Amino acid sequence: MKIKITIAIIVLFSVTIKAQEINIKINGGPSGILYDSNLGEGKLKFGGGIGVGYTYFFSDHWGISTGIDVIYNQNSFELNDGNTITTYEVDDQTSAFEYRVTPSKYKEDQHFISAAIPLLLQYRTAVAYKTQLYFGFGGKVLFPGKQTVKASSSQLQLSGYYPDLNLLVDDLPVHGFGTVNNWQDKTSVSLQTSFLVSLETGLSFTLKEKTKLYTGIYLDYGLSDMAKNTPDQNIVSYNPNGIDNIQAKGVIGNKKIVQESHYLSAGIQIKLGFSLAKDKQQPVQPKTEEITSAMPAQPVQEPSVQKQVVETAPLQKELTIEERNYIEKQPLAFQEIGNTNVTPELAVRLDQIAKILNSNKDTELTITGYTCNIGTEARNLEIGMQRAQNVADYLKNKGINSNRMLLFSKGESEPLVPNTPAENKPLNRRVKLEIIDKK
Repeated sequence: MKIKITIAIIVLFSVTIKAQEINIKINGGPSGILYDSNLGEGKLKFGGGIGVGYTYFFSDHWGISTGIDVIYNQNSFELNDGNTITTYEVDDQTSAFEYRVTPSKYKEDQHFISAAIPLLLQYRTAVAYKTQLYFGFGGKVLFPGKQTVKASSSQLQLSGYYPDLNLLVDDLPVHGFGTVNNWQDKTSVSLQTSFLVSLETGLSFTLKEKTKLYTGIYLDYGLSDMAKNTPDQNIVSYNPNGIDNIQAKGVIGNKKIVQESHYLSAGIQIKLGFSLAKDKQQPVQPKTEEITSAMPAQPVQEPSVQKQVVETAPLQKELTIEERNYIEKQPLAFQEIGNTNVTPELAVRLDQIAKILNSNKDTELTITGYTCNIGTEARNLEIGMQRAQNVADYLKNKGINSNRMLLFSKGESEPLVPNTPAENKPLNRRVKLEIIDKK
């Protein structure tokens, strides 16, 4: 029920904030319960999971991510030889006694499936050569299923000590005391919901315009104990009717054996992200005023001939000096290394440029991309062209026909300022717009 309520809240939240990216992921690595024990040792085994999620980016670098993961976890626990586990029981004669179990080569193989709801704050660096570094940190709520336990022991010595009589019974099989060889059994143990600290980091690669591949590492650590608050129990049950059908109980419920049990998972993960960001809605094109010239009076025609109406073409508006300077004088700044995306600051200026161009339908322009001198000449030509293309695409979405724009890239050639000192380099990462003067 808790899982269903949490999922419903997440779905409602995702509809409300209109997530920008949906992702699917797989991961794998050591995953299970990390035991703190004075009498034995637990070992994590390989586990893995799959998940779906979404990320809402509220800026170019920051976002918040959630979803649901399903994880397979497994580990083992081995009890040191020579230890005797004791609990108090009541025999078939209603007499209380101390139940003693002394195992040899006792081992448990454990596994369970869990579901996790993450809530992570995401940070991503600027794009450089279609690659970004990303970080995620936050928490998860882990809902574990029952732990399946396969227990085995080469030998179990079962005995009962009656303190009132100072009597030790260790060879009475029909009443549950004796030696059992090559014993094994299977049981299940309930686990508690756990709150995890979660970290992840890695690289993302742009595969297509709205598709990204994330590769990296992750770490989840539980803050709370996964063992339920149950009374101490022995590793096997007491059976007053004989030693043939004793059942496994598991070590996680015995606080004398396991003092703490925290969840731990770490490894490698791969995610495929699909952007849901919608293109900005194209504005309604302003209506151009249509000016018609007065036509001279037409001579009277024969009644049988229909009058012909002649319309003159709209007069073409020319760019003012102020409009021309606004377009050409100041280059569009792409100050971050490798960034080819139109930033919100550039979008404000491009919106105004689009209005000017929409009011001057006959105006054509060149769009030229530039870079600083970091990287190879070929790569810089590619980045310069991508910057020019993204500017042209933005203007196209604002109603400017693509045949009115000519695209060029000059890469690192023709810097606006010398590339030394290094503080000058951001000024050379730019896009220049120029009006094409028609002769």
